[in-house]
Amino acid sequence: MLARTDDGVETPSRAAFLRRPNGRDSLPAVALAPLIAEYTATFGSTWSRVTRRKHADDFARLLDWLKANQLPLTTESLDFMTLVDYVTDLRSRPKVCGVWRGSPNALARSLQAGPVQTLSANSVNAYVRPLRSLAIWLVDEGLLALNPFRRSRRRAALNPLLPSEETPTKSATLDDLRALERGCGGDEPLDLRDQAIVSILVTTAARNSSVRLLRLDDLDFERSVIRFRRAKGGKTLELALQPGTATAIRAYLERGRAAFLPPSRTPSDDPGWLFLSHAGGEPRPLTMNSVSLMLTRRYHAGGGSLRCFGSHRIRHATATLLVNNGMPLEEVSRYLGHSSTMPTRRYAQQTPEALGIRAADALARAGLVSG
Repeated sequence: MLARTDDGVETPSRAAFLRRPNGRDSLPAVALAPLIAEYTATFGSTWSRVTRRKHADDFARLLDWLKANQLPLTTESLDFMTLVDYVTDLRSRPKVCGVWRGSPNALARSLQAGPVQTLSANSVNAYVRPLRSLAIWLVDEGLLALNPFRRSRRRAALNPLLPSEETPTKSATLDDLRALERGCGGDEPLDLRDQAIVSILVTTAARNSSVRLLRLDDLDFERSVIRFRRAKGGKTLELALQPGTATAIRAYLERGRAAFLPPSRTPSDDPGWLFLSHAGGEPRPLTMNSVSLMLTRRYHAGGGSLRCFGSHRIRHATATLLVNNGMPLEEVSRYLGHSSTMPTRRYAQQTPEALGIRAADALARAGLVSG
């Protein structure tokens, strides 16, 4: 393909450099492993420890698949059809369910526990998204001619490399929240700590990490404000501190928190975290897993019947209860820290009962039914 310049000289066009006759990139193939290492070093400082581990697993998963299928471990394999085959393979893999995923033999135990289930489209999407970010970076660096994830005349929902599906939200009812609160009963330091955690989760719909990493100076009792500095996306979110929640936190600070600090402590020994682990050793904040296990244990102690009960169920439940009791969706969205109402619509599901009550009121006002 030739392009004519202003002086009439014909030169190869840019497209001719970018495409070979067989449709592959004209750029030389480069080994993927060092590129992945450079990409991680470039952007990894902004990732959390969990994100770094997940991305490492996602990249290793692709390299293992390429090696198993005797495909080049280079940028040559980052083409559309190769990645389609990779996604197809992922969608046929069994998923771990019914057992703890962190155990070394989790997959084998899962296969023995019940019928085999394959990875969901959303799980595959989560595995592949880091590859898309890598491909975008490689294109920007001039190491990859074409981004295989680029949507050319395709709807986002129909992108074969990023499958997705609508799944029911893991929510909870008001009775479930009451069971959780009952399970936290008691006056021991551990009870007071867990009561404060549950009260914050229920009244603010905050995420696990936002609550477990709260610091003492994030509480403003004079203004009745609680500040979440570590919200998703690095946001800082200030929410009203409800009176009942403030009472629970004060009780924990006055009669419970000292039990999690060394007996012969000095002011410098206090790390400043609001909620501390009860495990021995140096005072430290709770881990994400310990909060989830605590919630499930307390929920079952209060008579709850769901198999697991984490902070995200509470978040969905609180959002749903707020919307169904008259709080506008836009306000609920800001309360949850969402940047738009789109994710909030998934969190806050209006129940048939609430919709029926509102419809009955509207029908009565319209004169279509008797009041």
